[in-house]
Amino acid sequence: MYQKEQVRIPYDEYKAIGELMRAHLKTHEGQLRAMVAFGDLVTRGNTYDIDLLEVVEGWQGPSSAVFASSAELPLRGQLRLYLVTPEEFEQSGGVDGVLGKTLMDRVREGYDVIYEDPPAYALDTLAHRKFRITGGNPLDILVSGGTRLP
Repeated sequence: MYQKEQVRIPYDEYKAIGELMRAHLKTHEGQLRAMVAFGDLVTRGNTYDIDLLEVVEGWQGPSSAVFASSAELPLRGQLRLYLVTPEEFEQSGGVDGVLGKTLMDRVREGYDVIYEDPPAYALDTLAHRKFRITGGNPLDILVSGGTRLP
């Protein structure tokens, strides 16, 4: 799928995502493999709600949480955080999501990779079935990470 116009995450939401990424890099102590923004914020741009997928090595806690604005992380909308293990992420569909779709199907509708370790890990995993629609040019997928078109 290719989106004609590139949707940019608004500055305030991108700043909040950056703060969260820095905090979770410390919290997960080298176990954070990827952070991916997805949902309406990325695909339509008509919300302040942030949907984030985090891939965490050895994660055993809850698979999702919803947060409102706080002094530590000021938000204009809600933060919906989804946490999966690398195995769940790579199996691409083993984690149940919202509204009857799997979480990974929702992510693949449109996403922006915020962090990944090793390089191209999240992009390669997500791009093997659908175009990355937030990059502007669907051929960028060929250049970054050497993945093939579906």
